[in-house]
Amino acid sequence: MTRLSPDQVALLERLADGQTIAAAAAAEWMSLRTANRRVAELRVLLGLTSTREVVAAYVRARHR
Repeated sequence: MTRLSPDQVALLERLADGQTIAAAAAAEWMSLRTANRRVAELRVLLGLTSTREVVAAYVRARHR
């Protein structure tokens, strides 16, 4: 999780707080397409298959 960009961290923080991808994207001034692309990049980077898994991994790493 240490190689995440500031955009990715901001998006993950909002998702971890329970926001939808659409709401998180709007709050971070990015398009829904860009937000979905960022989450897809994270799935590939972490070898996970769902957004829920990515957010859970982020929350676990954040609490270490």
